[in-house]
Amino acid sequence: MTSLPNEKLLGLPDGRTLAYADGGDPSSSIVVIFFTGLLSVGTVTRIAPALQAKGVHYIAPTLPGYGNTSPPSHGVSYPVTIASDTSALLHHLHTDSKLELYISGGSFGTVPTQMLYGSPFEVFPQGRYIKGMLLLGAFPPFTTKDNETGFTHTRSMTWRDYLSVGPPSRLIPFRMLQHLAKLVIQSKLASQETAEAFLREFLFDKMGEDEKEKFRAWRDRTGYEENQLVREMAENNRRSVEKTWEGFLSTPHVLNSDWGWDAELGGLDEEHTAGRKVLIVAGTEDDATPPEWGEYLASKYTNSHLRLFSGGHIVGLFYLDEVWAEFFAD
Repeated sequence: MTSLPNEKLLGLPDGRTLAYADGGDPSSSIVVIFFTGLLSVGTVTRIAPALQAKGVHYIAPTLPGYGNTSPPSHGVSYPVTIASDTSALLHHLHTDSKLELYISGGSFGTVPTQMLYGSPFEVFPQGRYIKGMLLLGAFPPFTTKDNETGFTHTRSMTWRDYLSVGPPSRLIPFRMLQHLAKLVIQSKLASQETAEAFLREFLFDKMGEDEKEKFRAWRDRTGYEENQLVREMAENNRRSVEKTWEGFLSTPHVLNSDWGWDAELGGLDEEHTAGRKVLIVAGTEDDATPPEWGEYLASKYTNSHLRLFSGGHIVGLFYLDEVWAEFFAD
């Protein structure tokens, strides 16, 4: 269980390795990048009809410290690592071509997505080509102190997340909370069977009847078998920590650190907003990335729109074909 059938490896200028998967038309100048969430690796199992109709090149990188992607180099920040890795990947796949670039992510993957969105162009040159950003179950920057609105990210957190990635995770030394969480999750991912049981408990068993019906309808549309999604997600979880847990262990530090922008949230200059659109998707019952976070982000990003769906953390997946169609609508 060391590599995926469609996984590719790119040697980076700093000696590290970036793993990624891609699909669609590799010669297209319309490029979609999608960053996955925690405990996952980049895969391409299905491309939405709207993306196929646009003839996009779809790229799914594996985040630093997961799977076959190296952790950040010592002394290099996470935002700079994301920017330099993505820039090298785009240069490798599209040389210096002028692109129509769309960046997207789900759950924790919305963090690197937003880092790229506001990244200075000298750090991420291809940022000049960004035309849009799609966020599914989005995280806000935890360093934000918004005196104007009174927003604070901790207000909507569960106690579980408050302890694991909130203020206590920064105050307790030696990443002790993260290592304790690792021990628990490691036991859950010990086998394919226990990993699937863990996902059912954490995500699928929480669904209400309406969301379960949406899940069934999604399976009917996509041809997924009843247990296929759970099986694929569990395999993905296990692959992500096969080599190292550094990506997982670094999560609180990344969330509570500066995102590498030259501006505060809501203060991006015209070069980072003109001609761009932002679509944010949130679940009304999502306790991992609460809808209040999505509402706040939508109030801060220029040219943004929020879509709320009735359901939990992965409800956006069941509407993803519709969401992509809206995102690319003229």
